[in-house]
Amino acid sequence: MADKDIILKNFNEYYEMAEYAMSKQKYNTAVTLFYKALVELCDLELIRSEGRIGANHTERFNLLKTSSPKLYSIASKLFRFYRDSYNKEISSTVAGIMSEEVKNAKRICLNDH
Repeated sequence: MADKDIILKNFNEYYEMAEYAMSKQKYNTAVTLFYKALVELCDLELIRSEGRIGANHTERFNLLKTSSPKLYSIASKLFRFYRDSYNKEISSTVAGIMSEEVKNAKRICLNDH
């Protein structure tokens, strides 16, 4: 099973580097890292609620749908931006949306427990 401390460490690293990328106007990198940070939050929540994490995005979404609808809503909505970051130019507006939604997920996951 995944270790909660490692997941939190990974979240903090991805989130910190995403914020740095935003400050340098590297929006594709920021979106990729914000989504990776979000996945860590989702995995933390799944460990708490299900005792396990999903093996891939599909399984993670299926587990989140029932165990944490709020996080599911955020993760599923932002997945398109994450995928777009690999082959499209991401705007500052999209990166800003990603940043705000990950902050919201952080409040849900870290402040509700």
